[in-house]
Amino acid sequence: MVGASDGNLFSRRAFAQYERIAEQPIAIVNPRSPIVHGVETVARCQDVEGGIDLALMLTPQRFTIASLRDAAEAGASAAAIMSQGWAEEDEDGRVRQAELVAVAEQLGITLLGPNHLGFVNLWDRSAATALGLNLPAEPGAFALVSQSGAVGSSLVGYASRHDVNFSFVVTTGNEAMVSIADVVDYLVDDEHTKAIGVFAETIRKPATFIAAARRAAELGKAIVVLKAGSSELAARTAQAHTGALVGDDRVIDAMLRQEGVIRVRTLEDLVTIGNLCAHTGPLKKSGVAVLSVSGGACDLIADRGQEVGLDLPALSASAYSRLAEVLPPYGHPQNPLDVTGGALAKPEVWRRGIEVMADEQEIGFVGIVTSLPTSGEPQRDMTFQVVGEALRETGLAGAIFPQLDQDQSEYVRQVKAASGIENVLPSVDRFTVAAAALSRWSTWLRERVAPVGAHEADATSARLASLVPGAAVSEYSARGIAIAGNVPLVPASLATDAAEAIAAARDIQGPVVLKICSAEVAHKTELGGVLLDVAGDDAVGAGFEALTERARQAGVNLEGVLVSPFRKGGIELLVGVTRDPDWGLVLAVAFGGALVELLDDSALRLLPVSRAEVLRMLGELRGSRLLSGFRGSDAVDLDQVANAVVAIADTALALGPDLESFEVNPLRVSADAVEGLDVLITVRASS
Repeated sequence: MVGASDGNLFSRRAFAQYERIAEQPIAIVNPRSPIVHGVETVARCQDVEGGIDLALMLTPQRFTIASLRDAAEAGASAAAIMSQGWAEEDEDGRVRQAELVAVAEQLGITLLGPNHLGFVNLWDRSAATALGLNLPAEPGAFALVSQSGAVGSSLVGYASRHDVNFSFVVTTGNEAMVSIADVVDYLVDDEHTKAIGVFAETIRKPATFIAAARRAAELGKAIVVLKAGSSELAARTAQAHTGALVGDDRVIDAMLRQEGVIRVRTLEDLVTIGNLCAHTGPLKKSGVAVLSVSGGACDLIADRGQEVGLDLPALSASAYSRLAEVLPPYGHPQNPLDVTGGALAKPEVWRRGIEVMADEQEIGFVGIVTSLPTSGEPQRDMTFQVVGEALRETGLAGAIFPQLDQDQSEYVRQVKAASGIENVLPSVDRFTVAAAALSRWSTWLRERVAPVGAHEADATSARLASLVPGAAVSEYSARGIAIAGNVPLVPASLATDAAEAIAAARDIQGPVVLKICSAEVAHKTELGGVLLDVAGDDAVGAGFEALTERARQAGVNLEGVLVSPFRKGGIELLVGVTRDPDWGLVLAVAFGGALVELLDDSALRLLPVSRAEVLRMLGELRGSRLLSGFRGSDAVDLDQVANAVVAIADTALALGPDLESFEVNPLRVSADAVEGLDVLITVRASS
């Protein structure tokens, strides 16, 4: 501990945590005080006999670099820096932090922080942290990572009240060197860690995080994330706190969904769901059953479950008959199941109910609603005992929880240990959200397909012309690129005079669309550059002349006028790929035309993307029922739609690093056709 002081709250906490958790003596460095925290100090790290491995830096910001050099001389290869006054403060602070990193790299030291509260490794009994002293000291299977030290302290306090134990707790602060992604990458491979919870204001090192998430999926370890900064105000607040931009929340949400990461909205859910996943692992069957002494709790779970997507399978006829035998005459076998208050007098009802649920083909998890044990009420203890035995005998995963949020007393912990019950959740609401998340994650794991590799766009790449940085692309050129990438488009001819336009229209043999074609015009409608439902030689010729005159008045150099068949009916989708500065190419699918802004209904994924993932995207759209046939309309061919979207995505990938965006809007879909009506490609500016 460098710069430790009796007058420093964080120093006192860090020393107390070390004494609670660690198993070796700690060296305290303070050149001014001979004794700190009751321990004899040394003036420099270099004075510590045998050298040091890590320096927990409690020094003020202005002394930190000098202290870091001293720690390096003493053999330290790592330092956890708690001080503030770095990149979170102002531009001068960012300069100071950059200098700190440069010195650390020169010295060969890895930095955690600055502006954080350290870390603790419970299994190896290593504590370099000033987190709250209610941090549970016994090791567990759930690792917690928080960018914010204060949030980390609150989380471990909540965990202590609900008997949640950790393998690691790590706070990362400004992430000058070590980021959340680095920590998660390490924890995925830790043998003691079975699930990881993350509170993040930003996610740096996207490739590292995604690679870690994919390894976690392979190992059946859940990652649960509470990502702050989804609102503009929250994003500004997070930037002020850590000096980091939070990124586009919609893109990050898409990445989390794509990689099977469980996203939560509250700190309580972060701890509850993470700990539940750590104890159960993925469920073999995703359905959830509920047994309750309260019919009202069953109603609440059914209502809340519908809101959060909890899978509560209906019972089979066999289960119905078996449960009817053990319930009182006024009981009604269903899921959720009210076992009535009689279960308190006859605990075997719990056993029979669990046995029945375990035999159901779709049920892999059971929740038990009952009050938590208190001394002097042996029936509560007996409920835990019988439920614990039944879960072990059937192999069914389960949890017990009260109706209202309730902390776990020491007596509850004793009863849990005696009965073998691992999962006691805080309340009906916490259970419902947690069980739904566990169920969805388990389903995702079973159904996931191997991530698509970028190499799968190579065949498309060989057919495409290279983009020129800074050069504009006309719709005619964009169409050629799209067609080479197997993107289905409405036919179109480029006419350079009225006679060619009329001839093209005659070939179509029906009403046509006329569009200005110029590399200088991205949005043609703003110039009045699109004419719809044009029929007859005279109208086509006049339309051509009108469009060329509008282009001339606007000072636009025309490549020509595109002539296409006029399409009516069907559903319009917007399919676009844009480049996010942090996460790369992002695919968006939405309902097109006026519905884009009206519905604000889109699904996003990072590229590359699989066909199965595209089908999931289409199913996520709030207007997805329009695609499957709504009020007598014909269902569209979703397979054809998915193929078209994948072709657009693969073409965007194949266009390489100079692509800024590639949009097909609208992509017209119907029962018998899928075709793009307009294509737009934009290129990154030349450097």
